[in-house]
Amino acid sequence: MIRKLGIGLLVFVVLAVIGTGYMYLRSLDFLRGPILILGSIQNGSTVGNSLVAVSGSVENIAFLTLNGRQIFTNEEGSFLEKLLLAPGYNIITLEAKDRFGRVKTERLELVYEPEIIN
Repeated sequence: MIRKLGIGLLVFVVLAVIGTGYMYLRSLDFLRGPILILGSIQNGSTVGNSLVAVSGSVENIAFLTLNGRQIFTNEEGSFLEKLLLAPGYNIITLEAKDRFGRVKTERLELVYEPEIIN
C-alpha cells in the first residue's frame, strides 16, 4: 500500500515537472515577442545606387510589412526585398507583428546620392 502510494506520488511529480517544462517552452514565444534583425543596410548610410536590397531575419512573427506592404519570409525566417530609392533622404520602415499583437519596428534612414556622369 505504501509502495503504491510512493509510486503514485513519483508519477505525479514527474508529470508535474514535464507539464511545467512544456508550459515554459510554449510560453517562450510570448515572453520574447517578435524578433526582427536587419542584415543588409546600415542605418544612416549614403548609397550611390537607387536599387537597394533590404534583407534580414525574423522570429516569432505572424505578419511582416515593409513600408506598409506585406512581405514574406522563407522557412528559416529570412527575407529579401528590393526597393527603388528616390534621390535624397529616404525612410524605410519594417514592422513585425506577433500573434499576440505585439509589434517590433525597425526604421532605416538612407540617403541616395546619384552619381553624376560627365
